[in-house]
Amino acid sequence: MKELIEEYEIQDEEKEIAKWYDGYRIGEYKELYNPWSILNYLSRRVLEPYWVNTSSNDLIKTILKNSTTVKEKVESLLKGETIEVPINEETVIVGIENNEDNIWGLMLGTGYLRPEEIEIRNGKKVGKVKLPNYEIKCLFEGIISDWFLNKVIGNDLRSILNSLITLDIKEYEIKFKELVKSMFSYMDVGENTAENFYHAFVLGMLVGLKETYYIKSNRESGRGRYDVMLEPKDKNGNSFIMEFKVYKKDDEKTIEETIENAKKQIEEKGYETELQERGCRKITKMVYAFKGKEVKMEIY
Repeated sequence: MKELIEEYEIQDEEKEIAKWYDGYRIGEYKELYNPWSILNYLSRRVLEPYWVNTSSNDLIKTILKNSTTVKEKVESLLKGETIEVPINEETVIVGIENNEDNIWGLMLGTGYLRPEEIEIRNGKKVGKVKLPNYEIKCLFEGIISDWFLNKVIGNDLRSILNSLITLDIKEYEIKFKELVKSMFSYMDVGENTAENFYHAFVLGMLVGLKETYYIKSNRESGRGRYDVMLEPKDKNGNSFIMEFKVYKKDDEKTIEETIENAKKQIEEKGYETELQERGCRKITKMVYAFKGKEVKMEIY
C-alpha cells in the first residue's frame, strides 16, 4: 500500500485512506486494506463507500428490522465500541433471520466485522468484535437510518420532501424538527457520532427524491467537500446544498455560532461551483446545526 501511495502521490490522503478502507485481519496478517475500494479510490480520487455498495445487504437489513437486540449492538459498534457476540462458523444462510446469533459469524466471515479477540467459553466460540473501518460504518449508519425512516415516517415522507423541493421551507423545518424529536426516543446519538448519523439520516430521507434528483454526498466542489447536494434532473428545478454541524462547546459559544461557521465554510469553499457549472441557477443553501436534542436550521 505504501508503494501505491508513493506512486500515485497521495501522501496527504494516507491517514484518511486508512480510516476508510484499512482495518481487516486474516490470520496473523493485520491492518489489511480492501483492494476493491482502493482500486476504485485510485480511479476516482473520492473517499466514499465502494465495496459495501456492490451488494444489496438485504439480509442484514432484514435481521436489523426484526431484532431490537441486534440493532442495539450495531448502535454500540457505531459509537466505536467493541461488542461481545457468539460466533458460529457453520452458519446456514437459509432461515438465518430466525436465529439472530448466527448473523455475527456471517458478518465476521464476510468482512463486516473485525475480530479483536476470540475465545472458547463453555464449548462455544465467543468473539469480541468491532467495525473495521469508516466504509463499513457508513453502511450500518445507512441501514439504521433506513430502519428509522421506515418505522417513524411512513407515508409522511412524501409530504416532507414535497415541502423541501417546493421551497415551503417553514413547513419543512417544522416537520424535520418533529422527526428529530421522535428520533431521540429511538436512538441515543453520541456526540462523537452525531454529525455522521444526521448526515446518514438525511441521506436516507432524500432517497425518496431519486427519480427527480441526483443525490450526491461528500463530493468535491469548489475548494472543499460538501456534505449533501441535490441536483435536479430538470435544470429549471430547485437545487440544494446541505451542510451538517454539531455544536462543540470547546469551539463555539452558541448553536448560532455553529450555524455561522457552517455558512462561512459553504461560502469560503465555494460549494455551489459544481451546480453552477452544470447549469443550475436556483440554488438553496441549508445549514443544519445540532446541539443535543436541539436542532436549528438556516436557509439562504
